[in-house]
Amino acid sequence: MPEKANKLMPALYGGIIMGVISGIPGLNLLNCLCCAGILFGGFMAVFFYKKELTEKNPPLSSGDAVAVGALAGIFGAIVGSILTALVFAMVGNIAGEMSMKFLDRFRDQLPPGTFDQFQNSIRMAGFSILHFFMSLLIDVVFGLLGGLIGYAVFKPKAPVVMPPPPSAPR
Repeated sequence: MPEKANKLMPALYGGIIMGVISGIPGLNLLNCLCCAGILFGGFMAVFFYKKELTEKNPPLSSGDAVAVGALAGIFGAIVGSILTALVFAMVGNIAGEMSMKFLDRFRDQLPPGTFDQFQNSIRMAGFSILHFFMSLLIDVVFGLLGGLIGYAVFKPKAPVVMPPPPSAPR
C-alpha cells in the first residue's frame, strides 16, 4: 500500500500563516471576519499538502485535509502566542490602552467600580497561559474547517464519463 505524504511541513507552513495573521496587531483584525486568517492558514496547509502528493501517493482525502488543518491550528496557536508575547514585550498593550482611553470618556456613566475592573483586566490581558489555550482551541477548530474548505477546492476530480451516443432508430 502506498504511503501518505508527510503532513508535518505543510501543517507548519499553514500554522506560520495563522500565527502571523493572529499575532501581528492590525493584521489580526482579519480574524474579526469569522476567523478568516485562521481559516486561510488551514486552507493553505491543505494547498501545501496537495503540492507534496505524487502519483505514488493515495489521493487527497477529507481525513487528510482535516488532519493537516487541525495540525496547522496547533502550530498556529504556538506561533501566534509567541508573536503576541513578543509584540507585548516590545510595544506594550496598545489595544488595551486605546480601549481605556475610549472608556475613560464614559467613566461617569459606568456603574461604580466597573472602570477599575476594566482597567485591571486590560492590564492582565497580555500573554498568558489562558490566552495560549484559548488560541489552541480556536485555531484547531477553525484550522480544520479551513482544511475542509481546502479539500472542497483541491479534492481529486471524478473523471467525466461521456454516455454513448444514442443509436439511430431503424
